[in-house]
Amino acid sequence: MAAIAPDLVSDSYIEIFEIPNERKVHGKSFPLGVKVKDGAPFKGLNDAITHIESLADRGTFNTLLRRHGAILFRGFPIKTAEDFSSFTKVFKYPRPHQEVGLSGKRTTVGDNIKTANEEPPNIKFYYHNEYGRSAHFPGILFFYSQQVPEQGKRHQGITGRQYYPSKEDPESKTVGWNWQDSYGFDILPEDSLETKRRKVEHVLKTRLQADAEWQENGAVHVVQSLPAFRRIASTNQVVPFNGLGGVYGRQRDKKALEPPHKGTDGNYHLPTTYGDGSPIPRKYLERLLEISDEIGFLVPWVEGDVALVDNYTVQKTDSYMLIL
Repeated sequence: MAAIAPDLVSDSYIEIFEIPNERKVHGKSFPLGVKVKDGAPFKGLNDAITHIESLADRGTFNTLLRRHGAILFRGFPIKTAEDFSSFTKVFKYPRPHQEVGLSGKRTTVGDNIKTANEEPPNIKFYYHNEYGRSAHFPGILFFYSQQVPEQGKRHQGITGRQYYPSKEDPESKTVGWNWQDSYGFDILPEDSLETKRRKVEHVLKTRLQADAEWQENGAVHVVQSLPAFRRIASTNQVVPFNGLGGVYGRQRDKKALEPPHKGTDGNYHLPTTYGDGSPIPRKYLERLLEISDEIGFLVPWVEGDVALVDNYTVQKTDSYMLIL
């Protein structure tokens, strides 16, 4: 235990605990559980975050995160989104991630907090690195279990990242390319369609190194050439970093595997290809999904839990995580 986390062995308030059915990856627990000791409650949130801050300032949690990929904090006096926001800030990570290109509907809860996803519970989520299909992505993620669902239902969590306020458009079923939290940062109400498109193209090129392909129906296809693997600077480790499984899984679920890739939902689900544009054999993609399901870990959320996740080495779905 001392070799795992020397700062926590003698700590009076918190300790490492074994999460039920946790996985051992290269001899290390995944995820690593850190909880408030029995009989040693904090006086309140400020007391708790002051204590966590002192450990974070010594690099304790950064070291543990590099080793384990994810840390699950349990038993801390975190009751609201505001409490959660205060908790995340004591780690003093670089400025919160600014979202470029909203992939799903989310609601701003406050400050640096937004709902993780608002898809219907019958929509299957596949393993992915957060914004793994983008050249602009966060390195660190926080998730908060504000309410634990009934058995068999998706967990309701919120993720601590910085977003532009959502545009209120209750009749819209998809995210528009001109929205402020999509690609329309610089669009003004008086802009012509040509000007709007030019501004969107500029955002895509400068923020995502991507090209825009405008469609006859007014939609935009965002085309990017991204590596499927990335090297982590801090460890020099090469890891998969992508949303490949999700792209293929959603395409398959919507019966859009064949050109023109129009799904049963009426939307187009374009495939991911090799760098030269050639198709990736389906048997490889099917095997990818099989392996992901085999090694994934179901997070046993408890109300008030907070997960600190290394986005480079951990992929997630709605309630599952896997380490790469």
